[in-house]
Amino acid sequence: MWFPTIHSLSFAAVASLLLAPVSSQSTGRPGHGLIGYGITMYQPACAHACRGGLPRSAIPCHTLHHGHHSSSVSSDCLAMSEAFLLSAAWCLHTRCMEESVPVAELEKFWRMDLVGRELVQPMPMWTYEESLHRVRQNPPTQTLAEEGVFNETVLVDDDSYIATWNGNSAFEAVEANHNTYGLVIIITCAGIPIFLSLLRLLPFPALLTAKFYAYLIDPPAFGKSHAAPILGLGIVPTRGQALFIFYIIALNVILSSVGYNSLQPHSWYTSGTTEEIINYVANRTGVLSFANLALVMLYAGRNNILLWVTNWSHSTFLLVHRWVALICMLQAVVHSALWLHLHVAYYNDHDEVASIPYWYWGIIATLCLVLLIPLSALPIRQKMYEVFHAMHIVLAVIAVVGSWYHIIYRYQRQWGYEVYIIIAISIWAFDWAMRGARILGSGIKTGYVTRINDDYIQLDVPGALYHGHAYAYFPTLTWRIWESHPFSVAGVTYGGAQPGEPKYASKTPEASTTIISSSSSASEQIKGPDGARFLIRVEAGTTSHLAKYAGKQQGVPLLLEAYSGHSVLKTARHPSAIFIAGGVGITAILPHIASNFSTGEAWGSKKLYWGLRSGTQGLANAVQEMVGGPSGLTDKTSPIRSEGETRLRWGDTDVHISVGEKMNLRALLEADVAASKGGVTVVVCGPPKMADEVRLIVSSLGRHGAVVELCEESFMW
Repeated sequence: MWFPTIHSLSFAAVASLLLAPVSSQSTGRPGHGLIGYGITMYQPACAHACRGGLPRSAIPCHTLHHGHHSSSVSSDCLAMSEAFLLSAAWCLHTRCMEESVPVAELEKFWRMDLVGRELVQPMPMWTYEESLHRVRQNPPTQTLAEEGVFNETVLVDDDSYIATWNGNSAFEAVEANHNTYGLVIIITCAGIPIFLSLLRLLPFPALLTAKFYAYLIDPPAFGKSHAAPILGLGIVPTRGQALFIFYIIALNVILSSVGYNSLQPHSWYTSGTTEEIINYVANRTGVLSFANLALVMLYAGRNNILLWVTNWSHSTFLLVHRWVALICMLQAVVHSALWLHLHVAYYNDHDEVASIPYWYWGIIATLCLVLLIPLSALPIRQKMYEVFHAMHIVLAVIAVVGSWYHIIYRYQRQWGYEVYIIIAISIWAFDWAMRGARILGSGIKTGYVTRINDDYIQLDVPGALYHGHAYAYFPTLTWRIWESHPFSVAGVTYGGAQPGEPKYASKTPEASTTIISSSSSASEQIKGPDGARFLIRVEAGTTSHLAKYAGKQQGVPLLLEAYSGHSVLKTARHPSAIFIAGGVGITAILPHIASNFSTGEAWGSKKLYWGLRSGTQGLANAVQEMVGGPSGLTDKTSPIRSEGETRLRWGDTDVHISVGEKMNLRALLEADVAASKGGVTVVVCGPPKMADEVRLIVSSLGRHGAVVELCEESFMW
C-alpha cells in the first residue's frame, strides 16, 4: 500500500534532522523537566556564589587534557587545583553555615557542580570534607590581590560574593517565572475550551443561555460578516471567538511584561539594570514563543484532542491557530531583535557570535516563522491552496528543526527549553499518526463519478461506511499526491448497486431505521450498507480532474481520512430544528436530518430550507433521488421544478427547495421560531453571505427573547 503523503515525509524529515547529530553536540549534563520544575540552576545559592566569586581565571594550570593544556577554568584544572579546592571549601563552610545548608547537599554540589556541569568530567581530587579538614589547619585571611596568581588559599571578597549571589539568584528566579508563565499559557489555552464546553452540561435556563449566545458568542465581533471575508483579506471572528483571542493576546502581553526582579550589584550584567532587563525580556519572549508553538500545533490538528472533548468547531480552532501563530512569530522576532541588540550594543561580538551554530539556527527558525504569516494570507489560501499547504508544512518543519538546534547548540539540553519543542513535535506526530491510521484503516478505495450538471458531480465510494466528513486523497489524478480535499458525506449507499445504479439512504451506518428511495424494491431494502456518496462542486484543481472520470466504468483510486465530525459533548438542547442549506451545502445538512429522525427520540418539528441557483436543479434531483423517508415522500418521483419553490417531505422533515429565487430567511425564521415550542436549533451550511445572514437573524431573535441556538457547518481555511 502506498501512503507517500507530505505529512509522513515531513514527519520523517523532522525525526531524521533532530536525531542525527544531537548526541555529538550535547556534552552537557542533561536536565529533566524545566527550570523551577525539576531543574535547578544555582542551588544551593551560597555554594554557587562561592564558586563564581573565586578568581578562577587566575589559576596557573598545567593539566593536560587530550594532549592539550587545559584552560584555567576547565574542569580538569579546577579538579586538580589545591588553591581552588581549599578556597572553595572554606567559602562553603563560612557562607553556607549562615544559611544552614546540610552538609550532604554541599557534598552533592561538590561532586556534581564544583568543577563544571559536563556529562563527563573529573571528580575533585579531594571531597568537600577532606578539603575542609585541610583548610581548617591554615584558614585563609585575605583575598587575592589584583593581578595576583591564584596559587594559594584565599577568601571570597564580599563584593564578588554578593554580586555573584545576586546574579545567580535573580537569573534563576526569572527563568523559573519564564516556565511558569509558559505553562500557564499552554494549560489555560487548552483548558478554557474544555471548561466552557462543560458548562453546556449545566442546567442553565434556556432563555438565559439563548440571550448569552445572542449578545456575547454568536454575532461577529464587529460589522455584519463572519464567514464572508472582509475585503477578501481576513475573517472577522465571532464575539465568542474574539473574547478567547483577546484573552490569549492579553495573557501573552501581560506575561511578557511581569515577573522581572532586578538585583544589583549583579555579576552577570555589569553595565546596569537596563542590560539585565533586556536580557530577561529576550529570554521570556523566547520561552513564551516556544509555549505558543505547542498551541499552534494543537489548534491546527485534524485530530486535535480538543475537538473530541469540546463543542468547538475545527474552523474555530483554525481561526485561533492563526492568531496564536502570529503571537508566536512576534515573540520570536522580539527575542531575536533583543539578543541582536545586546550583542551589538553591549557585548560588541556580533561578528563572532553570528558564525556559531545556535545563532544561525535561531535566525533560520525565526525567518521561517515570519514567512509563514504572509504566505498564509487568505487570498493565497483561496487561490493557491495546494501551494500554500505544501509551503506551510515545509516552513513549519524548518522552523521546528531550527528551534530545536537553537536550543541544543546553545544549552546542550541542560535547562529543559527543548521540552516545549518536544511537546509541539509530539502533538504534530500524534496528528500525523492518527491521519495515517485512519487512511490505513480505510485502505485503498475506488470512487465512481457521475456528472450531475456542469457545476456538480457525485462520487460514490463502495465500502466506505462513513458519516460526517472525509479528507480524500487522489494520488493518481495529479503528481501532488499529498493533497487532500475535505468533502461532507451526503449519505450511505445501500443494496450493493452497480456504479451508475446505486440505491441510497441519508443516514448514519449506526442508525436503526433504513430509509430507501422509492425505486428500491422490498428485497433491496433489507440489504446492508454498501458505501458513501459525496456531492462535489467542480472547481479548478483536483475536482476538475476528478470530473473527467464522470460516466466511466473505470473508477478512480482514492484514500479516505474520515471523521465523524461530532464531539462527545455535543448534545441537542432543543426539540425543534430548522436546517438552512445553500447549494452543495446540503451535504453537511443531510447527516443532521438523518441522525435526528433515526435516533428514536421525541423530536419537535423539523424543516429544511434549501436554496439553489438557477440551472442547478439537477443537484436537487440527485439529492431527491437519494433521500427518502419511512412515511413516504410527497411527489417524490417528480423532478424538482426548474424555478420557484418545491415542497416535499423527507422522513419527518418538511422540505422547501427554492430554485432561482432568493429565500426571505428573516421571515421564514421569525415565523418558524415563533411557532415552535421548547426552543429551536438552527443549522446552516451554505455560501458565506447566507451563513452570515442566518447568524445575524438568529442573534437578533435571541436578543429579543426567542429560545434559539445556532450551529454553522463550514470549512474555513
